[in-house]
Amino acid sequence: MFKITWKNIVFLCLIAIPNTLFTFGILYIINGIVAGKNPFYASYIGQLFFLIVVLSFGLNMFLQRKIIAFTFNAIYENELKIFTSLQQTTLRQLEAIGPERIYGIVEDVRLFAYLPSIMSGTISSLISLVICLIYYFILSFTAAMIVVSIISVMAIGYVIYNKRLFRRVQLLRKLNDLYFKVVDDTLKGFKELKLSTIKSTNLFEKFLRRNRKEVRDVEIGIVNRYLVLNLFSQYGLYLLLGIVLFVLPLLHLLNRESVISFVVILLFIIGPITNLIGMQNFYTRSYVANKRVNAFLEDLKDMPVEAERVPEEFYEEVEELRFEEITYQHQSDDFDSSFVMGPINLTIKKGETIFIIGGNGSGKSTFINCLTGLYRPSGGSIYLNGKKITNDGRYYKDKISAIFTDNHLFSRNYDNYSLKENKEYGRLLEIMKLDTVVLDDREESARRKFSKGQGKRMAMIFALLEDSPILVLDEWAADQDPYFRRYFYEKLLPQLKAQGKTIIAVTHDDAYFKYADRILKFDYGKIVRDLNGMPREGELLWEL
Repeated sequence: MFKITWKNIVFLCLIAIPNTLFTFGILYIINGIVAGKNPFYASYIGQLFFLIVVLSFGLNMFLQRKIIAFTFNAIYENELKIFTSLQQTTLRQLEAIGPERIYGIVEDVRLFAYLPSIMSGTISSLISLVICLIYYFILSFTAAMIVVSIISVMAIGYVIYNKRLFRRVQLLRKLNDLYFKVVDDTLKGFKELKLSTIKSTNLFEKFLRRNRKEVRDVEIGIVNRYLVLNLFSQYGLYLLLGIVLFVLPLLHLLNRESVISFVVILLFIIGPITNLIGMQNFYTRSYVANKRVNAFLEDLKDMPVEAERVPEEFYEEVEELRFEEITYQHQSDDFDSSFVMGPINLTIKKGETIFIIGGNGSGKSTFINCLTGLYRPSGGSIYLNGKKITNDGRYYKDKISAIFTDNHLFSRNYDNYSLKENKEYGRLLEIMKLDTVVLDDREESARRKFSKGQGKRMAMIFALLEDSPILVLDEWAADQDPYFRRYFYEKLLPQLKAQGKTIIAVTHDDAYFKYADRILKFDYGKIVRDLNGMPREGELLWEL
């Protein structure tokens, strides 16, 4: 997700080198004053010191602004990339991924919002560390080698220990994905949980409590290990300070003046080293998050789809929709992979009202998902006005409006029409008996909490405002009261048919079958009946 290019590295080096010199100058002046040296620039050393501080401050400000811009541009681009990928993915892929993983990935991306301060702190600390080590070598090469060797051993031990933490951080992210599943179940199944003490107790005790206990134990383990690392680094620096103060002078590797300089520099770099060690927790989590986001984007990739130009048939009226040998088989552990829909051979003419019936698991929903282009058929072809639909059929999908059983009313208006002063909207509100519920034409009034039946009627208004030639309704009337159910079949459907709309409705209301031009019965993934109009007297559609 986040990639550092050579251009970025060169830019950082061009900024870091002069900043390193400025920091070196500040350190050199401080050390000279402490050691009692009288350099040639002693008469204006104060002015020089403050000038270097101001220049270093300005350069650091410029660098950190660039890092902030780089980071948040990367976050912005990757958030758009994730949702662009979600737009391009299929319903089947989205069902396989699951919402809890998407929530986790969004959380992973937002982790990088802390990157600017961490990165700028890392660069400043590295620069300070490099300067101090260079200055050590200027004072005493042998003593500097001993100090660098000790610091290197500490760093190698830290890296080896930190690798073991990487797996635990990955485990933590997986546990949090499971946690999001439980949260999703709690919110979506709230009413069922309130009605069942057994379900509620088991969800809390066997899943939520167990998950949070595992997360707590893993978190404590990770933090304890980082605590050990931090203490190791802190007391390792004390050990290094003792070596500089007592061992190196005893070995005649440092004189008194050099000892003072070494100690001043060592005290100066304790801060940067501690910062670098403390930042490893963030970098480990960021590395895991980066890998998860990249894996997520890879999982979203489907078979390459060529960029579709808008074909001429997009502008044509929908005269005919034809299915030839259409089959579909679920490829997921969440579904029965032995179930195969099809082969389906079907022709739908403009203005037809078709009712789809069948028992649970008969293939109605799978067919609707293939019809609307949400599922890509495993085999066969779909033809629009005699022309084969290729690639993802975006232009074909745009000719369909659908209201599914789990219909969602969006919180914002993402369509091209406006509700403000929209006469057709006002007329539809009256027809749907919602004009006493929605009192004005503001978007906020139309996008609030409704009862299930009212929500379906509001969805019908939005679908009709889209003015698509094909209308797909998945058990729309099931949530309506007797008055609106009757109105739907006896008044609304004939009106829509008169307007030339093609209607495909999943229904179980056999009392209203006479209002269909055709009735398709599904069973075991196949169309077992295709009746024109009302079945003959005594003919039972619900039996084979």
